[in-house]
Amino acid sequence: MGRKLRLSVKGTLCFLILFGLTLWAWSFFRSYLLFLAMILMVGSVLASFFLLWFHRGNLQAQVLLPSGRVGRDTPFQLCVRAYNAGKLVGFTADITYSWKNMFTGFGESKKEHVWMKPAGGNESKGILNSRYAGRVEACVEEFVVYDFFHIFCLRGCEKGSASVTVWPGFSDGEEQEELFSSVEGFPKENESKKRGTDYNPDYEIREYVPGDELKTIHWKLSAKQSKLMVRERLASGREKINVVLPLGEERAENDGLMEALYGLGRLLLQKEYPVQLFWMGQEQRLQTRFIAEIGEFENALGEILSTSGIHQSGLAEEQMRVEHPGESYILIQTGAYKGAYIQ
Repeated sequence: MGRKLRLSVKGTLCFLILFGLTLWAWSFFRSYLLFLAMILMVGSVLASFFLLWFHRGNLQAQVLLPSGRVGRDTPFQLCVRAYNAGKLVGFTADITYSWKNMFTGFGESKKEHVWMKPAGGNESKGILNSRYAGRVEACVEEFVVYDFFHIFCLRGCEKGSASVTVWPGFSDGEEQEELFSSVEGFPKENESKKRGTDYNPDYEIREYVPGDELKTIHWKLSAKQSKLMVRERLASGREKINVVLPLGEERAENDGLMEALYGLGRLLLQKEYPVQLFWMGQEQRLQTRFIAEIGEFENALGEILSTSGIHQSGLAEEQMRVEHPGESYILIQTGAYKGAYIQ
């Protein structure tokens, strides 16, 4: 967006009133000093206009958040920086910035009036403490820079944004032997099916779905079938477990579901159970990811936390029964049981 220099209504009115009073006083007293003051006022305004326009490329506003991710209920710093690279002149600015948890939909907006000193600018810091997991995105919504007299305002200067993922809570203290007791009705380890020894492929072929990595595409087969096909890597050992995440309308309940999913998913992978994860994504469609490693699992969690988690209760389970009839799955829950095994 191009930079635009405009008159500030409030600043212009104040200047005209002051100039009018000086002109009235000069017309009454005919003082040489008052006449000189009027000339200086006009010259100063022109010089202020020129300096603001000349330094337009040196002005920017950024919002900074910690890199990577932070834990739930962990205070973290949000820094708003108005940078002035000019070495001789300072400016004032109005900065409107906001932050929003994409998973819960909750956010706030704030406006500050700051002084941007030469060769530095201004930096203000605040502390956020997200009570819920989710991807927190912060951005500068409006950045308006004023000249010394507040007569002219400059819009369209460079603005920045940042994000950080607030991760679900999880305790590593749970013993693996207690894994299945946290899922009501789940088969015991010696009752779970294992892959046959005669035919145990490293991957199976399926059609591409949005979100699959490009490196998994089977290009030769895709060219033959005129549609994208991918290799879905299979873990050796145990049979794949379907897991359904039933996000609802309550933020606190969704946060508990994410915590239960994180803990249960890690333990399933430690026990060498591949996971087929299902959840409601954008446009109220059932999304799925095949997961065989902890890195793939955390990537899927990051994807879920980056979109709205507010959905109609029971919608994911309903879609699971419609699109995958007859398949067993773990329905993630909160409370004493972290899930229920539905057959």
